[in-house]
Amino acid sequence: MDYKKKWWKHSVVGVTLIGLGVNFVAEATLLKGGAEVHIAVWFWVGLIGIASLNAGVAFMCDAVKNRIYLEMEEGDAPVPRS
Repeated sequence: MDYKKKWWKHSVVGVTLIGLGVNFVAEATLLKGGAEVHIAVWFWVGLIGIASLNAGVAFMCDAVKNRIYLEMEEGDAPVPRS
């Protein structure tokens, strides 16, 4: 496996999804407290935001895992490869 490519792809996707999720959650908060909108609008916007935020965190965790594997493979990790 090429851990460097997986680390790079997952970290970019993770950071993008985290930013998107925070943006959607903030937008849902503004929709709920602001103008007269139907409850379903801010609910679905907030739900998409929370789902993308959680997916972003999962992608970032996988990116960290792949980075650890990459460093173990190259011999730069502080733990020995077994």
